Amino acid sequence: MTKDRFYDNTRVSAYKRCPRYFYYRHIKDWAREGTSPPLVFGSSWHEAMDVVWELLSQNKHDHEDVAKAAWLKFNDKWTEEGMTPWEEMDGEEQRRLGARTPMVALEMLYEYIDQRQKILCSEDFELISIEQPFAVPLDPTDESLFYVGRLDKVFRWRGKVLGGEHKTTSSYKRGEPPFRSSFLDSFSPNSQVDGYIHALHMLYGEDAKGIWVDAALVHKTEHSGFAWVPVERQFSQLDSWLNETLTWIEKLENDKTLLQEGSGDKSYLPSFPKNTNNCMDYAGCPYLELCKMWPNPENKDTPLGYKEEHWSPFEKLELAKLGYEEEEDA
Repeated sequence: MTKDRFYDNTRVSAYKRCPRYFYYRHIKDWAREGTSPPLVFGSSWHEAMDVVWELLSQNKHDHEDVAKAAWLKFNDKWTEEGMTPWEEMDGEEQRRLGARTPMVALEMLYEYIDQRQKILCSEDFELISIEQPFAVPLDPTDESLFYVGRLDKVFRWRGKVLGGEHKTTSSYKRGEPPFRSSFLDSFSPNSQVDGYIHALHMLYGEDAKGIWVDAALVHKTEHSGFAWVPVERQFSQLDSWLNETLTWIEKLENDKTLLQEGSGDKSYLPSFPKNTNNCMDYAGCPYLELCKMWPNPENKDTPLGYKEEHWSPFEKLELAKLGYEEEEDA
């Protein structure tokens, strides 16, 4: 019996970025040691948003109480990820973090609640779910293949079902909205957003309309920078995303097969080729030095500065609770 196979945007995007990057991160399970303040701030903001949306949509809580409850949730995640609590930070660490600190988050929360209450407290608004995991089929000829992920929010606004995706950025410009156009334009086209719209249509049918990206500016002095970025897709555009995603997955699985056939005795790795055009993108690849050292890293141990950290969308999304069974080599 064929077990289900699950692909999320994280793994597909990693392969598209560079097959060798995918190999290091998702076959060898190597990740850089240490914490990333932008990622920790973003995940902590997500946790705070869960509180804000749940309490504001009930329309019976004092906004001051909502902000304080959300900030507590932010701080819980912040410290859980290994960051120093605000009250223990010295001046040097605060300068190093710049705008990405819990106190900036608190100022942002007050402004966010003031702006978003017009929608979240409206009679036209209904919160359907928070952090909703999904697993939807990708190929009608392959019942074992699923696209998986988690919708930050699902809500109904004036009769239509929308997905909400929270995004934080430091991409600031003067004016309104206070975001650089490169950031706002990054959501169309965008494989993650397109995949989530595909999932929304699979889950909610004709009621599904699109995704609203809930953008939040992280800035040391400008704390009121928020914008909705509505994204909708025609069915032909979603068909194009689906075809491209299946093409990348086929390439990925072919590389997995090549690897399983044996390549440890070769002087080079015959699968998961490098995409050297992307070595310096994304602020530089974390595996650049490894690629310089090893033509074939197949039998190498975890190098200094790295840790083993398995990324499993099946486990992260708790898909067993939805009745699915994990693939053996996930």
